[in-house]
Amino acid sequence: MTTVIINDVPMEAKVGERVLNVARRNAAHIGFVCDNNGLCQTCRCQVLAGADQLNPPSEIELAWLTPAQLDDGTRLACQTVIRGTGEIRVESFAETMRRMALAVISPPRGTDPVSNLLGLGTRLLNRVSEQVVALPTGLPAVIERNGLRRSLLFIRDGGRYLDDLQRTVERLRTGTERLERRRLTADE
Repeated sequence: MTTVIINDVPMEAKVGERVLNVARRNAAHIGFVCDNNGLCQTCRCQVLAGADQLNPPSEIELAWLTPAQLDDGTRLACQTVIRGTGEIRVESFAETMRRMALAVISPPRGTDPVSNLLGLGTRLLNRVSEQVVALPTGLPAVIERNGLRRSLLFIRDGGRYLDDLQRTVERLRTGTERLERRRLTADE
């Protein structure tokens, strides 16, 4: 078994498993709209450690991500397959955005809401512009690999999608409540 730490939560995984499937099974906060097709890019994440335990970037990742993003550890979790048994540490883009939004609402010591909001806005604008710029290469690569029908009708199991979404929201809600209680206790 391999340990994959997604958004600071350790999870067990098997060699050959996609990082996105590990996240879905454990209700981790990673987007999963297109069901492993590589189309939506909501599962974008940054590999913080253990990149050598993963497959090389797929042709879909090479179409969507710039060389600089790949060098920085950016991957699509739906295309990222576990190949080794060492520890892997990943932070999802969705989790990064959630943490940045929480820093606007409840700024950590030494920061202010306005600066945190500007950082969040800048990060979101950069992300959207990256996706738009990659569209002419990414979309054809996805269609070529998956076919037009599967690329357009990407949610194959709506019940599973809704169940995974509900479990993820519940896990986030209870985790956020615990973090807030810890923060309030630390501030006292």
